[in-house]
Amino acid sequence: MDSHLVAGVGNIYASEALFRARINPKLPARRLGPARCATLVQTVREVLADAIKAGGSSLRDYVNSKGEAGYFQNNFSVYDRTGKPCLVCGSPIRSLVLGQRSTFYCPRCQAR
Repeated sequence: MDSHLVAGVGNIYASEALFRARINPKLPARRLGPARCATLVQTVREVLADAIKAGGSSLRDYVNSKGEAGYFQNNFSVYDRTGKPCLVCGSPIRSLVLGQRSTFYCPRCQAR
């Protein structure tokens, strides 16, 4: 979640990528190791590709150049789902602020 290390990935996509990679957002980047970094790179790419296919995320007033809303928000696994059950394990989704950015995660699926 530290934008000094990785820039250009917004809170939504960072939370979703960390969830898919099963990485706890509280884990310092220096402790990831090469294999988990490679997994995270892959999941960031997947999340961004999925979001592009869905036209982005329209949370308030975002629309594309044609005036159409995106619908990736319909596919969120963790973002903005605090207290709702994880779609994988059923544990309540939690949120916290790291580096002045909100993040959302599953305490069970992202325990490691």
